[in-house]
Amino acid sequence: EGGGGEGNGAAAGEGEGEGVLLCSTALNTARFVGRYLRLVREVEPVAVEATRGLVGLVQLYVLTVFNVFWTGPPPGSAGFEEHDPGMPASLRQALLALHTSTHAGAAEQHEPLTDSAAELQADLARAAASVSLERLRAPLESQEMFALPQTIVAMESLQLLAELLRSHLLPAAEASAPAAAPRVRALVEQVGPITVQIYRGVARGMLDLEPIVAAIRSRSWAPREIGTQHSPYVDQLVQHVQQLAGSLSQLGVPVAAYRTLVGEAIGAICEHLVDGYAGVKKASDEGRAQMSLDVKTLQAALRKLLPEMAPSMAHVEDYLRALYLPPQELLAWARAHPQYSVRHRTALVALNGVSSGLKKREQQDLLDSLAKQDG
Repeated sequence: EGGGGEGNGAAAGEGEGEGVLLCSTALNTARFVGRYLRLVREVEPVAVEATRGLVGLVQLYVLTVFNVFWTGPPPGSAGFEEHDPGMPASLRQALLALHTSTHAGAAEQHEPLTDSAAELQADLARAAASVSLERLRAPLESQEMFALPQTIVAMESLQLLAELLRSHLLPAAEASAPAAAPRVRALVEQVGPITVQIYRGVARGMLDLEPIVAAIRSRSWAPREIGTQHSPYVDQLVQHVQQLAGSLSQLGVPVAAYRTLVGEAIGAICEHLVDGYAGVKKASDEGRAQMSLDVKTLQAALRKLLPEMAPSMAHVEDYLRALYLPPQELLAWARAHPQYSVRHRTALVALNGVSSGLKKREQQDLLDSLAKQDG
């Protein structure tokens, strides 16, 4: 099972219908599960241990696929819990639990194990330790577009496998090994979020947004007159999305994957715009109006480009509205909008404080209140 092997699947169909995307590794895993379940039905005395062992192997497969295509440190390693703050906390905890279930010994499991179950767990941990992520990732590193075609085949295969597990392995576990059934159910439920998280990393990797953030921070946002034209960076962002959408269409990407990838790209653009505006040192009312014009122009262009998606810029719009708030209302706004980082909220204090004539001591008091709120 390797990074290259994940890409050896059937291509998506073009035209009105979509073909089935299934890589050879996922197909072999599905066949193995089917054979094992037949054995469980025919040799009832080993049903409990066989089902538990099968669940562990499937967990290891799903975790390995995530680790191969994930752009950050794998679960259980240094830096995993800090990488990509946008990862849902529930998914992060589920991946850590999956790592413990597949890599840790019997003593570290959350439930007491019989001697035979402990032996199975030891075998699973040894198998997990033998997996070389570097070897599996190596074939992907030379691929174009951040190995997008291979990633799509792998993720779509994973979702198909999850449906097979839901319809076949879960009922078998509930009947033969009830203690293992919650692990199967949790695994199946997390495949969707895992897919979105992987697509999120690929979509963001394909966009070079730092030059745009730098352009926003370096330009003047304190004009004396309200502008009537949008800023040049808006056209650059539209071009980024247009190129991404065109590349995905040429690849024949399934509709659901297309929308997830493009949606994550637009989400990345929104986050980078907020990051850019938060780096502005001084902004007049006319400058704030220019920011709003830029965002509205960008949203209109994206909705024209992607009429079936109606992209939202709410993350940026909410932040720009906060630029007009008096300093005394920022604490309540910050409580209501925890999705913005401490640095982004601190920037609001600086910008709004300057424009409202807030003294340095008053600004510091407000910053201290924000810090206490976060703590």
